[in-house]
Amino acid sequence: MKAAVNTSVLIAFGKLGHLGLLTRLFDGLFLAKSVLDEVRGSEVYAEVERLMDVGSASVAEASNRELLGMLSSGLGRGEAETIVVASEGDADLVLLDDLRARRTARRLGLRVVGTLGVLKALMNRGLIKARSEDLCGTLIEQGFWIERDLCIKILGETIRT
Repeated sequence: MKAAVNTSVLIAFGKLGHLGLLTRLFDGLFLAKSVLDEVRGSEVYAEVERLMDVGSASVAEASNRELLGMLSSGLGRGEAETIVVASEGDADLVLLDDLRARRTARRLGLRVVGTLGVLKALMNRGLIKARSEDLCGTLIEQGFWIERDLCIKILGETIRT
């Protein structure tokens, strides 16, 4: 299975130290050129580069400029180009977190999964052993926008108080 990946997912997994695990779920990762530009200079860029160097990730540029222009008026450039790349290429799904971008991708007939859905899949396969509470705490500390209780619920553990 191949996935087009947006910036927020790359950054979240990079900050968690699990970016390389995406290759355990997906046969290939497509990064829109604008997404690569957005992560360039960030703390996760070296890991993204490593994934490209070993052939696990590749950069794709959207060719449907008309659709890209339409989507860019309501979405960020990286989100818009990720959706267009996914719609044009071999991606089986698109990895997005932004609600508006997710809805747009679904309207275009794309399968969408976000950071938490991918984390849950990795946890279910035993590839991430951390507790949901710890993962959610780290994500929130790193700036991921979600309520702690909802994050824990999505990842499938009960909240211990």
